[in-house]
Amino acid sequence: MMDVSAEPGSPELQIFKDWRTQRYHAPSDDVHQPVDLEAAARYEEIVRRLLVDAANTTAPARWKPDSFFPRYAEDNEDN
Repeated sequence: MMDVSAEPGSPELQIFKDWRTQRYHAPSDDVHQPVDLEAAARYEEIVRRLLVDAANTTAPARWKPDSFFPRYAEDNEDN
């Protein structure tokens, strides 16, 4: 799983870890939590750009050499 988070050892990383441990999928995980809308908008723009770039590329998708996913591909000889 890819984890998008703060710099290792930063106060922001500790805030994220505390939130994930104490609130994520817990009774306190509700719509009244504070949200940094500017950070959320920047993150969504990064994801949007990645998706658009991937959709518009003419190069075929390739697995990284050390990936375990090719074993699940239909045609794993080319992956």
